[in-house]
Amino acid sequence: MSKMRFFQREVFGFFFIFFLGALLHMVYEWSNGNIIVGALTPVNESIWEHLKMIFLPGVFLLVLEALLFKEIRIPSLILGKTLGIYIMCGTILGGFYFYTLFIHHVLIIDILLMAAAVALGQLVSYHVSSRVEISRIMILLPLVMLVVLGVVFVIFTFIPPHWEPFKDSLTGVYGVQ
Repeated sequence: MSKMRFFQREVFGFFFIFFLGALLHMVYEWSNGNIIVGALTPVNESIWEHLKMIFLPGVFLLVLEALLFKEIRIPSLILGKTLGIYIMCGTILGGFYFYTLFIHHVLIIDILLMAAAVALGQLVSYHVSSRVEISRIMILLPLVMLVVLGVVFVIFTFIPPHWEPFKDSLTGVYGVQ
C-alpha cells in the first residue's frame, strides 16, 4: 500500500476514534448503568474514565484495519496502534493536568485536547506502522500492553485507587456508582 493511501486511512482513523469516542461518553448512561457496558465505557466524569473514550475506538480501529487491509504489515500495525493509543492517553492525562494548573476545567479545552491527543497518536501510529518493521514474535509485547491496559480499565472501573485521576469531578465518587 502506498504511504499516501495509508496516511489517508490514518486521517480517517482520527475521525473514527474522535467521534466514536465522543459517542462512547454517553453509552453507559444510555444503557441505564449496565455494568458490562460500564467496564468498557466511561462510568463517571473522572479523567481516567474518559481515557476509555480513546482506548476502545483505538482497539476497534486496529482490528478493523488488520481485517480489512491485507496489504498492511500486521506486526508493524499492532506496534504503531499500541504506541498511538498509549500516546493518546498520556497526552490527555498530561495535557489536562497541565492546563488545569493555570485555569479552571473548560469543556472546549477538553474537546480540543482530545482532538490533539488523537491527532498525535494517529501521527505516531502512521510513522511507526509505515516505517518500522518488526518480526511476528515481537508483536507479543504491544499485544500484552494493549491487554494489560484493557484489564486495568476494567479493574479500575470497579476497584479504583483513591487518587485524583480516578475521582469523578462532579460527584467526588471513585469508579462505578
